[in-house]
Amino acid sequence: MNSRVSIGRRECEPSRRNYPFSAFTLVELLVVIAIIGVLASLLLSALSAAKAAAHATTCKNQLRQMGLALKMYVDENNNSYPFYAGSAGPSYRDATNVWWGGSVYWSSKLFPYYPMNWTSAGYRCPGYKGLTRGPAGTNLGSRLGSYAYNAKGSVVDYASTNAHLGLGSAISRQIGVSESQVKAPGEMFAIGESRYANAKANPFPGGAGGKDVLECGIGGFGSAFDPRRHGKKYNQLFCDGHVSAMNPIVLFNPTNTASMWNCDHEPHPETWRE
Repeated sequence: MNSRVSIGRRECEPSRRNYPFSAFTLVELLVVIAIIGVLASLLLSALSAAKAAAHATTCKNQLRQMGLALKMYVDENNNSYPFYAGSAGPSYRDATNVWWGGSVYWSSKLFPYYPMNWTSAGYRCPGYKGLTRGPAGTNLGSRLGSYAYNAKGSVVDYASTNAHLGLGSAISRQIGVSESQVKAPGEMFAIGESRYANAKANPFPGGAGGKDVLECGIGGFGSAFDPRRHGKKYNQLFCDGHVSAMNPIVLFNPTNTASMWNCDHEPHPETWRE
């Protein structure tokens, strides 16, 4: 009787051979977690690179459109580049960015050929993290944005020199250079990405959007830039219309690029900040 009962019990119990019990050990679990972490980091890195490349492409396309507009403006205005901020002239159409005394910015001069307001997406680089606002001379304060015009060349302070090496000067000068004065159009900056790192490093919450200013060295108050933008590249439009990306450490260092800011293609170290 006892034997029958025991046999019945064994028959009723699930077979361990048919249903084996297994689980991850702690070491195996840690190895799996580590592998997942490595794969996730590789994926995030690839996604970040793809995002930066997409932003860079959009930025370059916008600069190319500005280059076409700039060329058309020059062709219709005595073969001369626009002032940084000057008189309206016959080509002016956009009334959203008027400076003191009715003068207008270079970007507004391009409106007939590139119909974008300064605060629209067409003048905002997707890799730029600062504010976009304008115009100056209002209760908003300084005009800010992600793009900048090479108005002064390597000149930092007009009071220290009479050199006019950029494409268009400040309103008080009313001097815009002609195409013939640009000695190396394929190697001179016209429009590019303005300097801006973050609110802690810069005195304004955005890039000083009308004027690229070359300073001697890459430091200094207010001149900080974002070294990670577009994968460590800043896009620049040249006077001949092509767009190229440059490392900002090289771009903003006058010992490397000063001649590329000036119409005569000379470095003019006397104009750098000491």
